[in-house]
Amino acid sequence: MKENLIIVGAGNVGGFLVLNQELFNNQYNIIGFLDDAVEKINKTFWGIPVLGAVDDLYKYPDVALVIGIADPIVKKKVLQKVGDNHKFPNFISENTWISNDVNFGKGIIIYPGVSINYETEIGDFVIINMNCAVGHNTRIEKCCSLAPGVNLAGFTHAEPFAEIGIGATTIQQVKIGEGSIIGGQSMVIKNTEAYHTYVGVPAKKKGF
Repeated sequence: MKENLIIVGAGNVGGFLVLNQELFNNQYNIIGFLDDAVEKINKTFWGIPVLGAVDDLYKYPDVALVIGIADPIVKKKVLQKVGDNHKFPNFISENTWISNDVNFGKGIIIYPGVSINYETEIGDFVIINMNCAVGHNTRIEKCCSLAPGVNLAGFTHAEPFAEIGIGATTIQQVKIGEGSIIGGQSMVIKNTEAYHTYVGVPAKKKGF
C-alpha cells in the first residue's frame, strides 16, 4: 500500500509533482494540498483537493510531506510553521544523472535533465529545476532554489535560502551568500553578499 502524502503549496511545483508521478516510481498516494492562499482552499488543482491552510496540518499526523514551494524565503516561513519532525521524502527524477559520492538531505525536489557531479552536497528542501548542471565539490545548502538551466561550476557554495535564476552560471570557488538572488542569465565571478540581488555579466549587486 502506498504511503499518503500531502504537498504544501498548490502552485507550479506542486503541479509538477502531481502530473509527473511516474518520474518518482509512484511511491506515494497524494491525498491533497495545504496552502495559505484563501482563494485556493476547498478547490481542486490537477485533480487534487486543497484540504486547508498550512496550520491544518495537525489533522493529518501520519502523512509524509513535500514542500512544493520554489521561493526560498516563503519556504523558510512555511517550515517555521510545519516544523522539522515529519517524514520529508526526496523526489528525484529518474533521469537525473548523479555521480557516485553525492550526499542528499531530505525534502529535495529534482526535475528531469539535471546532472550532479561527485563530492557534492545537496541540503534539505533544495529544488533543482530542469536541465541544471551541478559541478563537482559543490555545496547547495538548505532551501536553495535553482531555476531551469543553471550551471554551477565545481566548488561553488550556495548558502541557505539562495535563489538562482534561469540560466545563471558561476565560476569555480564562488560563494553565493545566504538569501542572495541571482538574476537570470547572470555570470557570478565573485562571492555575493547575503540578502542582495545580483544581475548581469559579470553579476553585480543591483542598485550599485
